[in-house]
Amino acid sequence: FSHQDPGFLNHVVNKKAEVVRVYLPPDANTLLSTMDHCLRSLDYVNVVVAGKNDMPTWLDMDAAIAHCAAGAGEWRWASSHPEREPDVVLACCGDVPTLETLAATDLLRQRLPDLAVRVVNVVDLMRLQPSSEHPHGLSDADFDALFGTDVPVVFAFHGYPLLVHQLTYRRTNHHNMHVRGYKEEGTTTTPFDMVMMNDLDRYHLVMDVIDRVPGLGPAHASLRQDMVDRRLRARAHTRVTGVDLPEVTDWGWPG
Repeated sequence: FSHQDPGFLNHVVNKKAEVVRVYLPPDANTLLSTMDHCLRSLDYVNVVVAGKNDMPTWLDMDAAIAHCAAGAGEWRWASSHPEREPDVVLACCGDVPTLETLAATDLLRQRLPDLAVRVVNVVDLMRLQPSSEHPHGLSDADFDALFGTDVPVVFAFHGYPLLVHQLTYRRTNHHNMHVRGYKEEGTTTTPFDMVMMNDLDRYHLVMDVIDRVPGLGPAHASLRQDMVDRRLRARAHTRVTGVDLPEVTDWGWPG
């Protein structure tokens, strides 16, 4: 079944690891692959978190199937300088967090072109747990290969941030993991304004990168202020017009 309540995930992941599976596909093709897998499975509780609104399609079908089979992986096509060790990892889990993470990555490519950004997308939430705790969990070596051992990680998540910390607290780089997610903020407003209320928007993710990558903060205070100003403009536009700014709604991945 499908469920959108962020708090519901916390209840599910505390059940027996032998039967619980949680998937957050980032686009239509990964959703198709996920549902194909779930409908063929037996004796599991499969939770699939998917939105109802139109969203970009990030992966073609073959890539989506491979990504879902892996459960989590680097999107090298979105990463900047993937041949280098990353200066920061931007991780995402869920359709809206993925959209905002890729938009933030695009901003960082434009404004900080020398910064090495690794984009990691998680489809199977239980991949975050150690393999000793869940059958779908990543080994420590595989987790470290994705998220690094001593690099800042900014993680955009569909649910409550504490859940990601709960699943990853034993990992080597957990002390560098900063999670943005649902904070019980929101009202009847526009989609992007709702994201901003929970500090999960692209501008805030860029601010998190500036704050957490060593040496960026003092050198790029003006860029951080620009992100603050963009948030204010977006909120003011919503209050006046009742719709989101075109620079938000019209954004598309440049590739």
